[in-house]
Amino acid sequence: MSNENMQASVLLAAMPEGIGDLTYASAEWVAAADEAMSAVAAEKAAGLSEIDSFTLCVVAHNAPAYLHSGSVLAWHARFNGSSVSIFPEALPTEECSYKIEGDHSILSNLARIQYHGKDPAMVMTAKDRLGKLSKWVSHGGMPEHQVLTSVLHSFHDAMAPRTMPRFVFMTPEWVNSTRYILSTRATSEKYAHGIRDLVYTFSEEFTDTPHYGFPDGSHGGFWAHFDHGRVTVGAGPLPGELEPADKLTKGVYTPIVPVGRTVNVVMTEEEQEESAEYNQTAFRFDKEKMCRPVTKSSPSGKGDEMPVELARIFMPLHDELSKRTSGELPSDYDPAIKEAWAKPLKFDRDPDYDVSWVRYDQFDIYGNPVK
Repeated sequence: MSNENMQASVLLAAMPEGIGDLTYASAEWVAAADEAMSAVAAEKAAGLSEIDSFTLCVVAHNAPAYLHSGSVLAWHARFNGSSVSIFPEALPTEECSYKIEGDHSILSNLARIQYHGKDPAMVMTAKDRLGKLSKWVSHGGMPEHQVLTSVLHSFHDAMAPRTMPRFVFMTPEWVNSTRYILSTRATSEKYAHGIRDLVYTFSEEFTDTPHYGFPDGSHGGFWAHFDHGRVTVGAGPLPGELEPADKLTKGVYTPIVPVGRTVNVVMTEEEQEESAEYNQTAFRFDKEKMCRPVTKSSPSGKGDEMPVELARIFMPLHDELSKRTSGELPSDYDPAIKEAWAKPLKFDRDPDYDVSWVRYDQFDIYGNPVK
């Protein structure tokens, strides 16, 4: 894999440790945000009392489907002197001092960026990169008020660790969430004892990746190597020195994306039926290539079943990563993708998902112009 995709991520470096626990602008996030804002405002009440009123509204388009809350999530904050409250809804433009709208996945990642303790040049670089990736619609503006700016920055920093990022499926930054989940669980008191004598290698690798997510043409995926309690998780294909994998999933990137975004624990019966129908169509045997688009195997010969102690560590991985996966489809930007892999599906995206809010037709995920 080239350095273009594996370069140190300024975006991750500008974010706090961890992977958050709340979906940006969800009801749970807004409730936590209201508490955080109230606490920050109370500390700076004297300075805020100079402000007669100020209303901030943020509208996030293309919210994740698993919430079953439509394609738009929004919140607004009302400042009245030293009093401030946050509410879970959008306001009419005329009621807002400043209103901004963008793509939910990009706003989620912006909300993860921290100011305190971070190199300001790095923060600006990360914000500039994300700013290129969404269409933005704004009305009004922020007043030049030092205390208000300080309150908003402190509020932002308070919510950043709790906000879940949403990265493009199987990219190196997406794999960071995988790394955190597996390494945290593997070293926890609950699971560490069960894998202390285990050596096992897991790998998922996907070819024919979309240019916007893999501008160097590298394969997507991740691998995890467990060695007597120590776990190493990397992005892309399994390194040669760790082959053969004990459990390997390998195939074409595009068909797996909708399946990779399912949060199984909250899927409705209708969504489960649609997902099953998609699986039958998308993963059927290709008579021209004489293979299926995705296959599972055990190159090491250990068999298809993962050790029970390890399976317990992997158990929540799929759903937790799905919550942290952005909502685009490769077919949004490539009309040549076969029909079975191109149709947007309700179990994966809300019917009102609007492709125009993401600019991957113009920039790759690193903010570089598409060639």
